[in-house]
Amino acid sequence: MTVQDIYTLLKQKAPIELAEERDNVGLLVGDATAEVSTVVVALDVTDAVIETAVQNKAELVITHHPVIFDPLKTVTADSRVHRLIRAGISVISMHTNADKTVGGVNDCLAEKLGLSDVEIAPDGMCRIGKLSASMTAEVFASYVSQCLDTAVRVKAGTDMIRTVALCGGGGAAMVLPLLDVADAALTGEVKHHEWLSVPSDKTLVDGGHYATENAITDRFCEWLQEDFPDLMICHHKGEAPYSTIKG
Repeated sequence: MTVQDIYTLLKQKAPIELAEERDNVGLLVGDATAEVSTVVVALDVTDAVIETAVQNKAELVITHHPVIFDPLKTVTADSRVHRLIRAGISVISMHTNADKTVGGVNDCLAEKLGLSDVEIAPDGMCRIGKLSASMTAEVFASYVSQCLDTAVRVKAGTDMIRTVALCGGGGAAMVLPLLDVADAALTGEVKHHEWLSVPSDKTLVDGGHYATENAITDRFCEWLQEDFPDLMICHHKGEAPYSTIKG
């Protein structure tokens, strides 16, 4: 199979036209005609991911976050893009198109929480679903922490929680308006002024960017295994690029 064959599959699963206007998605590094026998799947292109690709002789890396987002002004020998090109490794990044698509990032996050009756919000990105039982804000925050295996931050409201709006990654601006119809909101990054804007009866949980999006790498692997059973897939799960410490 070729890079193009795999790219065609990924575009079917997460159409490029779903991506936000400012986003940069698709085949961002490499050669569409290159043959592929081994692929590395990861959330980001990091030094460790490149090393994994080199060690496993992978010809392709598939990520959620774009390896190139803002325009590059230089491509020096120590840069990741240069290292990838030098090693003959292509990169496909499926970002906001994978956030929005059915079965993508936000559906994966809803599945992690065990939500039912999940609907796509009017913005096309967020999801709204129901918990199996009502919870207090504190119990809900603990539940999210357990489901995502991560520390969380919470602004605890007074209402019991049954309906949850969510958006993985840096989605606070998108998910907060949905508190008009949901009891609680979950996202991966919240700014100070956004915490202050939450009504006293509503709950907001910040589960961290990594933890709220990393399940998409499992979904990428599933898509690849279904259509390319002979493809060698190296799933680089990695970890959050930070730790949480309380002195």
